[in-house]
Amino acid sequence: MAAKTNKTDAVMRLLTGKKTAGNPILDSEFKVKKITSKSASLSKGTEIDITGELVTELLPRVLTRFQCCKCGVCYADAMTEALEVTPTLKIRINNKDDVKRAEKMKQQSRREVLFALIRLALKRKKLPRHDA
Repeated sequence: MAAKTNKTDAVMRLLTGKKTAGNPILDSEFKVKKITSKSASLSKGTEIDITGELVTELLPRVLTRFQCCKCGVCYADAMTEALEVTPTLKIRINNKDDVKRAEKMKQQSRREVLFALIRLALKRKKLPRHDA
């Protein structure tokens, strides 16, 4: 017995692409196909945000060096602003060669990200401190 649905047969045929009408949300076979197709497409490697890693690594030291407030609110605000002002650089990792390439790209963009963080810290230095 097919699962009960309020959709008309024509609408269900359009949604499922099948000749028989059945609710795809209630159809276990349909769910399994969708889940396996999603997981297969996700297993094509891991994407790394190189700029995000650099900002996470360098921001605390830059804020300390320039004596900026590092309370939770100010740190979160600085992190958000830093991620907005630095160009996004992402790479997909599938094998060891990609890891080496990612490390090389990280070293190449380190200076640019550091300069952006220093400019940000100089602006934030004028703001009042909350952690003192």
